Amino acid sequence: MSRIPLRIRHAEIDDTARISHLVRSSGLSIGAVGGRQFESDLLSQLPTRIHELLASPDVSVLVAVDDDALLLYGLVVLNIEQVAAVNPVPVLNVSHLLVDDSKRRRGVGRSLLVAAVHEADQRGIDHLVATAVTGSREANRYLARLGFAPLVTRRIASTQVLRRTLGLAEAPERVARLRRLRSGRVAAVKAPAQMFGRGA
Repeated sequence: MSRIPLRIRHAEIDDTARISHLVRSSGLSIGAVGGRQFESDLLSQLPTRIHELLASPDVSVLVAVDDDALLLYGLVVLNIEQVAAVNPVPVLNVSHLLVDDSKRRRGVGRSLLVAAVHEADQRGIDHLVATAVTGSREANRYLARLGFAPLVTRRIASTQVLRRTLGLAEAPERVARLRRLRSGRVAAVKAPAQMFGRGA
């Protein structure tokens, strides 16, 4: 497909509604490229969260718009992070590289990343780190083609899951579990007697 005329600029508060629409329609989760993990509560809080991002001095949100600035084709969220705690290296983190489905393969994502490189140069940062959900083959392949190499594998778990797997069940849960076990044993002991009584 041919490239489309567009320009890249910093997002403004007035863009909140259009950014919300793009994020919703893309089905991407808040925090990574290529995920489909939206929850209803996240969707309801989306405009507020986007407004906070646009107002944050630590975050840059770049948008790709048409020449008349009426249509929003894509966006990228940028912020500075430190890689490695022992010997910290500043990097420009690229998250939420989103392109409208109807405008993919038209140079929008590439233009946004070109702008991200310029932003890194202006800040004196030598490396960019892009976040992509592990299961998103399309996002990972796209980033790999551009020269992004694997850095680390990050895994996520809820505190509830870790409490269970690490044996850190809270006291009320432990008591409830013991009660269920005891009631199950009592039922198991009574069951044969009841069955025997009915058969006699």
